[in-house]
Amino acid sequence: MGPAFEMLFRFQLISEYMLRLLLIAFVLMCQSVVGVAHCFADANQNFDSKVLGVLESKCADCHSGNEVSGGFDLADLQSEAAGLEQVNEQVNEHWTRVFQMLVTNQMPPSDADPLSRAERRLVISRLEELLADSELILEWKHKLMFPEYGNYVDHELLFDGSISDVSWSPSRIWKKSPAIFDSLADRGMGFRPGRYGARNAKLAKLKQPFTIEEKAGIKDFAAITLADSATLGTMLRNAETLVDNHLAGALHQLRVRLEGPISESELPTDKKGKPIQPRFPVTPAEFESIVLAEDMATEAQIHAAIRRMYQLVIEQEPAVEELNKYHGLMRSCVTQGGQVEGLRMMLIAIAVSPQAIYRIELGQGNVDEHGRQLLDASEMALAIAYALTDQKPDEELLNAAASGQLNTRADVAREVTRYWDDQAIKKPRVLRFFHEFFGYDAAPSVFKDADRFGKDYRGVPERLVEDADTLVMHIVQQDNDVLAELLTTEQYFVAHSGDNDYEREIHDALQAFYDYYKDKPWREFPYKVPAEYMAHVRSIHKMFAHANGNVTKRWMKYLEQCDKAGLSHLPMGGGRSSGRDYLITYNLDEKTFSFPVEQPFVLNPTQRIGILMHPAWLLAHSLNLDNDPVRRGKWIRERLLADTVPELPITVDASIPEDHEQTLRERFAVTREQECWRCHVKMNPLGMPFELYDDFGRHRRVEKLMAKGQTRPVDSRGFLDGTGDRDLDGDVASPIELMHRLAESERVRQSFVRHAFRYWMGRNEMQSDSATLIRADRAYVESGGSFRALVISLLTSDSFLYRRVAGS
Repeated sequence: MGPAFEMLFRFQLISEYMLRLLLIAFVLMCQSVVGVAHCFADANQNFDSKVLGVLESKCADCHSGNEVSGGFDLADLQSEAAGLEQVNEQVNEHWTRVFQMLVTNQMPPSDADPLSRAERRLVISRLEELLADSELILEWKHKLMFPEYGNYVDHELLFDGSISDVSWSPSRIWKKSPAIFDSLADRGMGFRPGRYGARNAKLAKLKQPFTIEEKAGIKDFAAITLADSATLGTMLRNAETLVDNHLAGALHQLRVRLEGPISESELPTDKKGKPIQPRFPVTPAEFESIVLAEDMATEAQIHAAIRRMYQLVIEQEPAVEELNKYHGLMRSCVTQGGQVEGLRMMLIAIAVSPQAIYRIELGQGNVDEHGRQLLDASEMALAIAYALTDQKPDEELLNAAASGQLNTRADVAREVTRYWDDQAIKKPRVLRFFHEFFGYDAAPSVFKDADRFGKDYRGVPERLVEDADTLVMHIVQQDNDVLAELLTTEQYFVAHSGDNDYEREIHDALQAFYDYYKDKPWREFPYKVPAEYMAHVRSIHKMFAHANGNVTKRWMKYLEQCDKAGLSHLPMGGGRSSGRDYLITYNLDEKTFSFPVEQPFVLNPTQRIGILMHPAWLLAHSLNLDNDPVRRGKWIRERLLADTVPELPITVDASIPEDHEQTLRERFAVTREQECWRCHVKMNPLGMPFELYDDFGRHRRVEKLMAKGQTRPVDSRGFLDGTGDRDLDGDVASPIELMHRLAESERVRQSFVRHAFRYWMGRNEMQSDSATLIRADRAYVESGGSFRALVISLLTSDSFLYRRVAGS
């Protein structure tokens, strides 16, 4: 392990708790403005006249004269520009506030004349220059590493082509995700509970050591997912459990060799009094040969054991220096504790090594003229595999890395394309991106009063998420104008797998089942179906292989009801739906709706279109008892318009009046007050159109009030701004109109590209990523809106391929 890696590893082991303390300290130092004052004291006291001129032209209306807003007076800044012999701390506090308000887009307010792009860049760049070494800038740069601050990088600057810098990502070690750990455990790193018998079930279970903060948005960022003390503690306990289970079988053999077999009188017995023989997992041969060896283990045996442990917990071959390091560790432990304990400690050390905790992306290739290093072949193979799957590279990718065929952009494009196009390779991270982008998968976590639903609410959110998943993956597989389709499609899936051939097969099997039994005395069947009937039924389809009398009656009653109502014969269970009650979330009548065998199908384009009008999204972005226009509007502002919403001040009471004799829109009138509206103007007009649906996602024309029987017509009007296109911005009459306009926006498309970048790079954009983003956006447009082309462009970009130490 080289010194650069050791340094990065030590840095990553800093606990999240300590980082939070550092951030608090930064904020307190900023408030003291001592650091800021020092920076200004060293700088030219005659502040740039151009900068002050911009502020005077755009800020004087509110920040000069007898009454100044927010205690900010341009006169103080004019004194600074005139030149003071001593720095006034109050003046520098004002300059600090100027920087904070501009970089967080809080000023000028939305109803004022905005700064032009050139003006804004002029002021911010000059302030960054003067405050370069202050705690303020250090804190701001640290914040930009967090997912919620991604949009603060200037959008136009990223896409206008004015940046000539080459792209790269910081050298890093990236904590493995919970999904990677689960996938690795399922592939044999650990032992599934009960796999080796009930006596081993509790001992064998491994705990999930990795966590990602459960909040909206892209979650798995390399810079913020640190291995804290809780992670390391769980990893150590897992390592001990894992190693002890792997060694248990061999240790039992050794015990029998030394002490003889356990007598039956010493064994526990079952309920019938029979002795229960101990059962152990099979110890890997590489470990067993050392445990049972009568002599000291050879170097070859120890190296074989190291390689085997690497395969189990790291899924790659150890380097020569790692073989030597762990060989030396085992020899040292053998001296103190004996051969078995030495082996155990060495295996545990591998299980808690940096490679077991982190994805290593340092860049080990030659340094190019820009100071960048290409990922080496092994790093590249892991990066490609983990970009799309939760598993190690497949054999073909490993062979490409080992044979020198993973060293160029073309090599990477070949392997990424193969991974994407191979249907046999499961790619769960593709759907996970849409979960994190749209957030509809959070629907089951929103608590609802089931009585208000009016039907059986059990499992409804989960079914809606399944339907949304099917729709998303169908559009991705169609791969044509994907974002616009996601926002405006008129077609939906309801209780359908997405595989029309499979659904037809099930439908026809149920029809055959029903046709065969309908004239038979199935209501009188005993628990065991008569053999003369069962043999034929089992030949219809494998789904009837274990049918008994109870199952037959249940199915026949359901199919008979469908037949009498003229409804399609589709199953009522099997993970797709345990009933028809949830159909009301789509405004479908559960008594008359016949599930189309072939889907998607046009639902009702006058009532809802796209994923943002899907009941799963509406439910996920709602409150326990009501809609949430703020959260919905904020989602559109940040995810689709690449814009920012200021953080809620801790002194602000964000509640609205609990007057349920008014509509929700009427109750939100309090947010029109000046201090509230400068933030709410960015959210409410985008969220209020979705009042056309209740908080369960059901379309409505009237809103029910608390007063019994009283209703008011729903007002679904809103306002769109921020697309950068005058033809698109303006009043909207409904969410349907809003979605169609958003789908036509270049900025919305580019915001989608930015979020895809964050997900697959594991970090926010930097200005130097401009070329990567422009290239990805162009690939998407020129391919007719292909999501495949977008992802392949990102995974073959310089931002993905090259590393450089940040600040170098």
